[in-house]
Amino acid sequence: MDTELPFIDEFDTTVEASASLVFEATARTVGGSFEGPAARAFSGLLGCVHRGTSYTVPPVEGQEANGFRVASVRPPTRLVLEGRHRFAVYRLSFFIAPLTEWRSHLRARTDALFPGFKGAVYRALVLGTGGHEIVVRRMLAVVARRAERLESVK
Repeated sequence: MDTELPFIDEFDTTVEASASLVFEATARTVGGSFEGPAARAFSGLLGCVHRGTSYTVPPVEGQEANGFRVASVRPPTRLVLEGRHRFAVYRLSFFIAPLTEWRSHLRARTDALFPGFKGAVYRALVLGTGGHEIVVRRMLAVVARRAERLESVK
């Protein structure tokens, strides 16, 4: 998708783990978040273009998880997912910056376009209720816990 999308929001956290472990934890969390029958049913309900299950860890550009396609992957610093359904065109980007050898900064950025009246209603439901923020912050917390566990057994 070469579409320029408007900025929606960005959330971040500091993780007590190396950038490579944060990247691995991010890739695993993304894969787990968008797999399974519930994710497939939800992506079908929305009419998502990407409904595949080719996502692996480490991810490869072009692979699909329900609702998303891997647009760009640059271990250990970037994983970009993009998608489209009947109410929105969107991109979810994860950026990892090493702070020290065992500490990293993880940032999740969302860009999206919600065309038409139905898109505006969907935007209000997803963003206006705070649901999107809750989901993204929870993903970041899961990534941090997973990466810190990996770091502790390293």
